[in-house]
Amino acid sequence: MRNEQEIKTTDAKAIPALIKGLVEALLYSSLFISGCAFFLTIETYLLTGIAVSVPMALFVFLATLFVYNTSSIQRTWRGWNRAGSEQAWGIRYQKQLAAVAMLSLVGAITIYFVYGLRINFWLVLLLALISVGYTVPLLFRRVKPLRSVPLLKVFLIALVWSVVTVLFPLVDASVEIEAGALLLWARRFLFILALALLFDIRDYTYDRNTRTLTFPGLIGEGYTRLLSLSLLLLYLVLVSYTENGPVLIGLVSATLVASLIVWHASEEKPRIYYALLADGAMLVHFAFVYLALS
Repeated sequence: MRNEQEIKTTDAKAIPALIKGLVEALLYSSLFISGCAFFLTIETYLLTGIAVSVPMALFVFLATLFVYNTSSIQRTWRGWNRAGSEQAWGIRYQKQLAAVAMLSLVGAITIYFVYGLRINFWLVLLLALISVGYTVPLLFRRVKPLRSVPLLKVFLIALVWSVVTVLFPLVDASVEIEAGALLLWARRFLFILALALLFDIRDYTYDRNTRTLTFPGLIGEGYTRLLSLSLLLLYLVLVSYTENGPVLIGLVSATLVASLIVWHASEEKPRIYYALLADGAMLVHFAFVYLALS
């Protein structure tokens, strides 16, 4: 009886550990954030009434997965493997993540050429260099990563994400980039910028220790939250101007969810709060649009 009880106790402990391991793998392998990029790309098609291009969405997914795992390539290349880091999961599986990054790059390139995506190759390369250079110095030790430039990193994130998830699918679909498309891009830029500010709050101590000036370091954590909420309010103004009916209701609802996440953000919140909820606000955004148009 004791052995059976011990087995049951062990099984009961193993299930939460398994769930935790799966959640960590999903979040810290960047599969989750790449999925957010995939669905935001799909959302662009839904909002514009254009037929969904799965190859384009997969290209965005794989490109995002590559970019977010390039630091693992750098660490593996340098043989860097310090224990006790905040990024313990990423350090533990850095070789596997480096392999994922390389396979994602191969997959993205294959889709680009096999399906003949109609987005300028040099623009793709430029955004790739900006994205990789955000965390990895392109000349390694000679130049600091772009995230070290004062106040720049949130704008880089918003710019790349809005271009890739809005303008890429529209250009690939041969849609003329005029006022309507630019307003959609501006909306996405503001929404992503509001969320990106939360990661400045998360990284406040790290950025201060590395002498990187960010908005929390300039105006404080509280005012950074207010700035994020102001951006969401401006986003709602544009949404109200460009949408109506169920889509407007859905986008307003998604913005309210994002606002709650912003309001409760603080440096003391665990990293999973940002990895799951702040990034997850993008999935909520897609879900409300999808339901509004279903």
